Parts: sequence; C-alpha cells; structure tokens
Amino acid sequence: MAETKKCPYCSEEILIDAKKCKHCGEYLDDTLRPKIQLPETKVVAKEGCFLQTLNVGCIIIVVIIVVIILIGIIASLQR
Repeated sequence: MAETKKCPYCSEEILIDAKKCKHCGEYLDDTLRPKIQLPETKVVAKEGCFLQTLNVGCIIIVVIIVVIILIGIIASLQR
C-alpha cells in the first residue's frame, strides 16, 4: 500500500507524493498553484472633477432661487 499523509487543508488522507488534494482541490505545492491576476483598479479623479460638480450644484441652486422669485412675482401680480 502506498504511503499517505493528511492534507493540511481538509485533513483527508492523500498520497505522500500528491501535488494537489483530490478531496478539496487545494495545491500542496505553491509553485503549481495557478497565478490569478486581479485587474488593477485605480480610482483617479479627473482633473477639474470637483469644479464641475461644484458648478452643477451652483446652477441647481440658482435655478431654485429663480423659480422661487418667479413664484413670488406671479403671486403678487394676482392680488
């Protein structure tokens, strides 16, 4: 009978020369482990992004103020 050892990941019996556990699928030899490359994710704010957001906010506030003023003028003309 072949010599066995316990898998360090799942504790099941595997052959002593095993490179990968047949029970849990973990590689016992790190050099055989497939290299997984994660995509690089960089969060880079575009130049002027803050100013663009600030400008949009200012425009919204100005529109709201103009609408309030127009409502006030229309209400005073109806009296």
